[in-house]
Amino acid sequence: MMDDLDALFATARRADATPSDALMARVMADAGALQPKAAPMVRAVARDTGFWAGLAALFGGGGVLAGLGSVAMAGFLVGFVQPESVLALTDGWTTSSSAETVDLMPGIDALLAED
Repeated sequence: MMDDLDALFATARRADATPSDALMARVMADAGALQPKAAPMVRAVARDTGFWAGLAALFGGGGVLAGLGSVAMAGFLVGFVQPESVLALTDGWTTSSSAETVDLMPGIDALLAED
């Protein structure tokens, strides 16, 4: 059995053990037959879209606008309602004694203040 393997490996090491041109042609023909065919190109039908459809398409479609609206409403809710955890984080940043107002854009005086 080892002699058979040695003979097989010796055959594989020989320089003339390359596949024939006929075999390569058959392999390439089979590979070409199995490749997926491209779908024919179809011209898109141009339709007259309204202002709102054009605006939605400008932003990426209705799904993007729905997500953007949801995030805007969530931001408005967090900013308007101010849950207790947000108030606890902003106690040090207030300009007055209560945590109702937060100065997110301080003037240059706050940056130049020397302690």
